[in-house]
Amino acid sequence: MGQIAIAKFFDGEGADPVAEALAAQNVPPPRAARHENLQYSLLHGSPSSTPARPQNDPAPRIVPQPDSQVATRPHFLVGLLFTPFNLVYKLFGMTFGLLSYFLPFLPRAFRPNPVTGAARQANTGGRRALKPRDAAARLKREVEEEYGDNTLSFYEGGYAQALDLAKKDLKFLLVILTSPEHDDTSSWIRETLLSDEVQSFLNNPVNEIILWAGDVRDSEAYQVSTALRCSKFPFTALIAHTPQQSTTSMSILTRLTGPMPGTTYIAKLQSAINAHSEQLRTVRETRNAQNFERTLRQEQDSAYERSLAQDRERARIKKEEEAQAAAKEREEKEAAEATATLIRKRKQWRQWRAKSVMAEPSQDSKDVVRVALKMPEAARIIRRFPSDAGIEELYAYVDCFEFLQSDSLDKDITEPEGYKHKFDFLLVSTLPRVVYDPADGGTIGERIGKSGNLIVEPILDDEE
Repeated sequence: MGQIAIAKFFDGEGADPVAEALAAQNVPPPRAARHENLQYSLLHGSPSSTPARPQNDPAPRIVPQPDSQVATRPHFLVGLLFTPFNLVYKLFGMTFGLLSYFLPFLPRAFRPNPVTGAARQANTGGRRALKPRDAAARLKREVEEEYGDNTLSFYEGGYAQALDLAKKDLKFLLVILTSPEHDDTSSWIRETLLSDEVQSFLNNPVNEIILWAGDVRDSEAYQVSTALRCSKFPFTALIAHTPQQSTTSMSILTRLTGPMPGTTYIAKLQSAINAHSEQLRTVRETRNAQNFERTLRQEQDSAYERSLAQDRERARIKKEEEAQAAAKEREEKEAAEATATLIRKRKQWRQWRAKSVMAEPSQDSKDVVRVALKMPEAARIIRRFPSDAGIEELYAYVDCFEFLQSDSLDKDITEPEGYKHKFDFLLVSTLPRVVYDPADGGTIGERIGKSGNLIVEPILDDEE
């Protein structure tokens, strides 16, 4: 029974193996989902009278079994060591299986698990399990080694990645599944798939075909064949996006099974592509329009953000300039106020100091120093000072000369608080040049002698 079922599965004889399995279990086949339009039903009567629109079979997205769950073959020595235990286990399993078949009243624990047998993958014939990308590269290499070089552009990746790419780019996905155990596989590949007209058709960019091929001995290809309900080899399925069923669905447009000439193969594929190209073109135009609107909106948002950033930058610069101008104005105002305060305190100190300047000694006084002063205003003053008076007294006389000439001195004026007076001139003698700095101290008699001719030199700062 098992060999007959396998032969029917690979040779395509008889009914669908899935339908036979369901019939054997007395399970009614699943009813196809009915799509009806409520508005159309209300206008035209019962749903049974509504003309049925053909629905394409969905193309599921197959995710390969993780590497952690792939059963790896043990080492040869380990397998040889456990061979007796494996034989004993299989013998007991077969014995209990026969007993449970003839004695159905046995407990459930003694019955074989049908799910295990159904879920078991096809015999790989010692073929090592690889990742989808590596399996695709191996199949391409095997085709080149077996049938020679070709120009076919096999997708170098898994079925799920190829399906996602076809959905994203709105292209046709051509799935080819082969079984080396089928007698027609070799001749079909050599005479049909690798014929010049078929290769030109598949490589033509106008057809927008993504070619993915798989060997059913590989785990992923076997899962794809089960999902696509492959009943005969070689098997070809054309898959594309079907917007009339769902905005995200991928459906099988046509199935090609068994050997056929290259012209027939191309004609069937071309017919399915022509029937569905208009729908893909409409979806592509809609998507391009959406992308254009999205890009335009992004550019507008970007331009608005740039304009807003420029406005913010100009506002920031203007604010900084206003702040700098305000700070400069405040500094100038503070500097002007400080200068005015300094001038006022300086004048107050000179008026205050003028009250304490020593009076000029009389003509008959002894120990006096006669000093001739050349003032900045080109005036020449001659005055006598006590020889024991400090040199600061001479500076104070010159600095307060303006107020000493006035008879209206304010008797109540006081020394300004927080002010340290600095003379803005120096007394200098010529031939030789000697500067009499008040910071050096000493008396007038000690510094100048009995008499002297001095010049008042103003001290100018960098700004002046």
